[in-house]
Amino acid sequence: MIVSFGMGFFLNSKKSSVDQALQQIASDQKISQAELERAAIEGMLRASGDRWSIYRDNSEVSAERDELEGRYSGIGIWLRPGVGGGTEIAGIKSGSIAARGGLKVDDVIALIDGKDFSSADVPSTIDALRGTPGTKLALKILRNGLENDFELVRENYVTSDVAVSSVDESVALIRVEAFSERVVVDTLTGLSQVKYGKGLVIDLRDNPGGVLTSATDFVQLFIRSGLIVSYDRGSGKRIALEADNKNPISVPITVIVNENTASSAEVVAGALQDRNRGVVIGVKTFGKGSVQESITLSNGASLETTVGKFRTPSGRFIDKKGITPDVIASDRESLKRSLEILQALNAINDPVKGG
Repeated sequence: MIVSFGMGFFLNSKKSSVDQALQQIASDQKISQAELERAAIEGMLRASGDRWSIYRDNSEVSAERDELEGRYSGIGIWLRPGVGGGTEIAGIKSGSIAARGGLKVDDVIALIDGKDFSSADVPSTIDALRGTPGTKLALKILRNGLENDFELVRENYVTSDVAVSSVDESVALIRVEAFSERVVVDTLTGLSQVKYGKGLVIDLRDNPGGVLTSATDFVQLFIRSGLIVSYDRGSGKRIALEADNKNPISVPITVIVNENTASSAEVVAGALQDRNRGVVIGVKTFGKGSVQESITLSNGASLETTVGKFRTPSGRFIDKKGITPDVIASDRESLKRSLEILQALNAINDPVKGG
């Protein structure tokens, strides 16, 4: 025990090989300590093999906070790590310059203003896309293996990620584009302005996810109590998030999903499906079921790493499996099928009126 303690003290009294390398390279090359530290951290993340772990510097942390609060500067897209590296479009804000300009989900970012971003991480790519409103942005993207060029103008706007509208007699549509922090408040505000006594259609197509607590709070609008989602941390500790709402919305519900419904949006679909609270319609979802938690580093940057895998209330894993709909339907047919199912559910609940 004495020898072991002595060796540990001796080793810890010296700089690590990483610190030595950083110091040597910084002294010999025109590279800042911050740039070298970022490169080292990103190298460690690549070595971990975790596609979803992310490092963000101070400015990128601020940009992410703005997006979670519904404030956007840039072209109106959400990004995710590409399968083979680089970044791809995970979602597009409706009405944004990206939507108007013709960008699509799954487009891969190749060049930004002539600079190569084919291997860049998500935060670096987002930082390059953001900028002063009114400035031009030249993009080269890869779509189905072919190059496409776009010239867009950056915008600055504050907007909601929820839109509530009437789609049939006493039926409302809740379109959720991402689970940012105001989703529940904006949903309740929207519902207060429409009639929905015969049901709700929740549209999660192309929703890349967002804040887990926003997603679970959204589910709580429709469930009184019980499990919403759980995951096991590496330590073996199980984390369970449960509903607690004494007065949930009780009308029939359908949930529309597609292949780009991901992460916390899949948590919502899986919870409503497993709790027999909503009929899921569409095609199998993306299958991003890993849980990321963020820590703040000493330099003010953040490191987001995977700590577990989501389980639906019935115990199903979402990661690499996705949520399989109860009713398979194309994007074009999903809303029509939703309204038909709501009509049938109302007839079951009220057989006299249903005939």
